[in-house]
Amino acid sequence: MQQKPMSLIEFQRKFATEKACQGHLFRLRWPEGYHCPRCHHHHAYFHRTRHLYQCKACGYQVSLTAGTIFHKTRTPLRKWFWMIFLMGRQKSGISMLSLKRMLEIKGYKTAWTMGHKIRKAMADREASYKLAGLIEMDDSYFGASKPGKRGRGAAGKAKVVVSVEIVEEKPGFAKMQQVHTVSAHQIREMAHRVLDENVVVRTDGWRAYRVLNNDRSAHKPVVVRFGANAVKVLPWVHTLIANIKGNTRGVYHGVSNKHLDRYLAEFCYRFNRRFWETQMFDRILAACVGTSTVSYSELKA
Repeated sequence: MQQKPMSLIEFQRKFATEKACQGHLFRLRWPEGYHCPRCHHHHAYFHRTRHLYQCKACGYQVSLTAGTIFHKTRTPLRKWFWMIFLMGRQKSGISMLSLKRMLEIKGYKTAWTMGHKIRKAMADREASYKLAGLIEMDDSYFGASKPGKRGRGAAGKAKVVVSVEIVEEKPGFAKMQQVHTVSAHQIREMAHRVLDENVVVRTDGWRAYRVLNNDRSAHKPVVVRFGANAVKVLPWVHTLIANIKGNTRGVYHGVSNKHLDRYLAEFCYRFNRRFWETQMFDRILAACVGTSTVSYSELKA
């Protein structure tokens, strides 16, 4: 029998206190009990005033949040847990302004930074997977409407290549990667990052995609003839493009090119785990524990 996703009431009951959140994070980080990062000893003292674990063997001190996205945070773990839960549950995404108000986070800057730290964890986890089998691939352009050429001739917009696995005529996993130009060189580099070996890639007839016909992949171009026909011959990739564009316009009211990759990763993270909704919170939390943090100054640099 398939387990039901955790409700808001159940989540609130399970993580009602800071101590409950700390205990859950401890078990996730050290599932077999405390493990010293330096000497691998299994016993430690806990300094309650400093919230540090000190190894009984070598004296090395480590905090529960060290090496995670929560490192040096002043925001209670309860609010972090709620943000992770809500970002994972909302299929269309959720704005940081809404989360700031809902979770009573002091400033928008803090909420915005928290959101990007969580997206970084999602992006780092997504980077470890590659697409396999039959792939639909096409490029699209993100950004505010500007006068001038449309499509591949558009200036000032972010160029994104979207790839989707096709399994029995249905979408499997997806990847979205921002590129500088839709050129053969950029497509080759992107393909090495996101595609497994021995894949078959279906694209439109754009010449840059010919580079996909090599010893790692087979290229199957499809004649589109006119723009509207692309939705028919490459249906799933264009469904995802429509969804992510709707999210960036309707939920985030636009996304800068500088931070677009993390929003793309967030969308793909949820999409690729859409059949594991019951595990979504713990999966995202595990990703947050397994990656280093990023500071506000680094995000704004």
